[in-house]
Amino acid sequence: PKSELIRLLEEAIESTEAFLKDEVNYDLTELIKANGLEKLAAMEKGMNAVYTNDETKRKFQILAREVFKKYKALQPDKVLNQYAQRKNAIDVIYTAIEGNVESADVSEIMKKIQDVIDESIENLVAEPTKDTGKLIDLSGLNFELLEKYFLKTENKNSVVQSLKEKIERQLKQMVEKNPLRVDYYIRFQEIIDEYNRGKDSVTIEETFKRLIDFVNSLSAEEAESGREGLTEEQKAMFDLLRQGIKLTETDKNRVKIIAIDLLKELKKEKLKVEQWADKSITAAAVFNTVSNSLYEKLPYPTYQSVDVDLKTNLVYEHLKHQYFGGGVSIYGMY
Repeated sequence: PKSELIRLLEEAIESTEAFLKDEVNYDLTELIKANGLEKLAAMEKGMNAVYTNDETKRKFQILAREVFKKYKALQPDKVLNQYAQRKNAIDVIYTAIEGNVESADVSEIMKKIQDVIDESIENLVAEPTKDTGKLIDLSGLNFELLEKYFLKTENKNSVVQSLKEKIERQLKQMVEKNPLRVDYYIRFQEIIDEYNRGKDSVTIEETFKRLIDFVNSLSAEEAESGREGLTEEQKAMFDLLRQGIKLTETDKNRVKIIAIDLLKELKKEKLKVEQWADKSITAAAVFNTVSNSLYEKLPYPTYQSVDVDLKTNLVYEHLKHQYFGGGVSIYGMY
């Protein structure tokens, strides 16, 4: 019945308002009553409160979605008029957090405010290249501007969250292309977990500094491909072959050539077969090519038989997950 739907909507809105007030110290009426630029400031304050940590962000998103669901169930009933302001205020914060600012009432103003942060952070990512995909380019990051903005803004949670999310997206791509970079993801998660456990300004400022340091380490990792004279996919193969093996400079160069040549040979035909991993004959041919090549070329006694068997399996699993067949891989077309 309609009365039950109204009760459920009222409960959903009250739960969201109570969460904002009790858990992140934000009064939604500030946003409802504000006008013009005051509305922007109130929204920024609301976003920053919700961004206290990942858990508060998730909880708000769940509560807000319940409000939208209950509100929609009553449309187009006129009774919604009395709930519109409160629902819209929740929607403004939710939409801005989701990154889909087009539907927010103050989207254009919000975009201008965020430009100071985004302009610096977005420059972390250079233009995609054919072989390596998107690379972090620290030369484009204006650390001074970003730090000045961070130190003077009251909305430090929002800055940290924005930086965190952009790093997370880039890191995900990096790990997908080279699974051995998972250690970076673990380090990143440790930073975020510590941030989520603390709420004072020292913790927030320390997290900001640690994230910037972390970006430096990511940049150094990606720059290594260039120093080694390898593409992203060649480096992934090279890393698999050298992991856990102590190599001389001569052996290192030899293993590098093996990685390059093996990829080149496999990409000529075998990895171009549609869904090659699902076809037993092609899959066996790929495995045998890897095995034969590594047994023949990896330097002995640096690599013992047990090492070659392990590397064969690691490389094969890597190929299965990163090369989809038909000349398509996670690194692009070939």
